[in-house]
Amino acid sequence: MKLFQHFLIEAEEKSKAIKHLTHLGGEAHFVSKEESDKDNRRLEHLHDWLGGKDSSVQNIGVKADGSPSFEMGHVMNPATGQKEFGVAYKGAARGYAFTQQDVKEKFGHSEGLSSKMSQLLEHGGKVMSPLHGVVQGDFMGSKKDNTIKQQGDKITHKENLIEYGYPKNHPEYDALKKAKISVSLHTRIDKAQPEYNINTDKLHSHPDVHIFNNKLKKSNINYSEEDKNEFQKNFNKAKEHLGNILNHNEMIAGHTEHLQTYINKTVREGKYPTTAGYKTHLKARLQKKIDAVSKPETKLKKHIEMQNMVSHVERNKEDFGHLFTAHKHLDKAKNVLLKTLEQSEHNQQHTINGKPTAPEGFVVGYKDGSVSKVVNRSKEGFSGLNLNK
Repeated sequence: MKLFQHFLIEAEEKSKAIKHLTHLGGEAHFVSKEESDKDNRRLEHLHDWLGGKDSSVQNIGVKADGSPSFEMGHVMNPATGQKEFGVAYKGAARGYAFTQQDVKEKFGHSEGLSSKMSQLLEHGGKVMSPLHGVVQGDFMGSKKDNTIKQQGDKITHKENLIEYGYPKNHPEYDALKKAKISVSLHTRIDKAQPEYNINTDKLHSHPDVHIFNNKLKKSNINYSEEDKNEFQKNFNKAKEHLGNILNHNEMIAGHTEHLQTYINKTVREGKYPTTAGYKTHLKARLQKKIDAVSKPETKLKKHIEMQNMVSHVERNKEDFGHLFTAHKHLDKAKNVLLKTLEQSEHNQQHTINGKPTAPEGFVVGYKDGSVSKVVNRSKEGFSGLNLNK
């Protein structure tokens, strides 16, 4: 029987990691009208922020293409009952590791993961005190794994698709060259309200740990009148189509998950969604569920469910048409903002297979505590590349 103290320790150790960031202008309209309205306001506020107007945007950070995702900080160690520095793989499903033996036991099933978590445990505490709380981040490279290396007159680090480079005259060149590991630390997660795009300047500085600079400089942003007009044109069209839907919540009830998987499918295929395309996707997805069961009565039940859902789409095809057309215009409006962010000056050179590329995307934090990601969801964009891996 567990002691009450152990329940308190386990409750405190439980992860508050952010597991999913919503796509700005990309998915809220498939959840509810209320979420759609909030998301549209966030999209418009980013437009205002880029144009130099007052808005609810608090900060914007560059998304880092690292691996694995982790959390680290001073948390309660169940073995000692004391707060100690520990590291955990994303979501902390396996719990925190406080010793190298913990690392072997929790992550030894994967040599690569175990190596990175071991290095993180060895060096991560050098930049964090108990006052810095618990942060979520991404592993961006290490000397031991040869993912931080000298390449000609620049030094680079790469853990996933994007390679980040710094020429000799770059202020981060020497810091990365001396470092044993590189990490991106983006969110403090031990507070009641997560703190996004954290100010890493408040952490300790140590030559063994390079902290990826994800700060976006507003002074380097050029949001042209042409782009402002293009955003407004598509944003207004999206709102018009959403406003034509008679009962938004009733229409998408029970369809949210299917709509989201359908959108991912259209991204992979490089297409925009349509009502006909969604019906085909829905039938195929629900047919798989029918085929997965053997009892006749269960098959019949699932077949009736499929017929009802497909019939619902057919009865409301005009409203689904408005929904998908609005999605297209929201995506175009978002891409105008994304282009402006991508063309601003960044703190690193970004390349994939030696060719210059845009950042993975951006994370926008708002004053009300909400957060969204802004990424290129086209087939050729970074999100599309990941979906096609």
